[in-house]
Amino acid sequence: MKATEGQFDVIDSFAIRARNESYLIGLIRTGTVKEGWFLNIPLNGSLALTVRVSRIEEIEIAGEKGKIYTLLVVQGDDSDLILDLNVGNETLAVTIDGMD
Repeated sequence: MKATEGQFDVIDSFAIRARNESYLIGLIRTGTVKEGWFLNIPLNGSLALTVRVSRIEEIEIAGEKGKIYTLLVVQGDDSDLILDLNVGNETLAVTIDGMD
């Protein structure tokens, strides 16, 4: 089992296909997440897909003044998977190691 560096509470996800990127909006629950690290998206009780975080941004949402969210960006083929899996309203483990 991979060592978990943090947990990320995903609120919702979306993609910009022209950029070949997916975005996960949420909050870091525990630990930390860094560019180049991996999010572990559970497929079932014993299997998880790992996707590499390519960029991290801080964002604000209209109507939620003062609340800062974290936006994690995933590039490439993994971006389609995030949409297909409908990632949202779940907590993902953050690890240093994973598979591209």
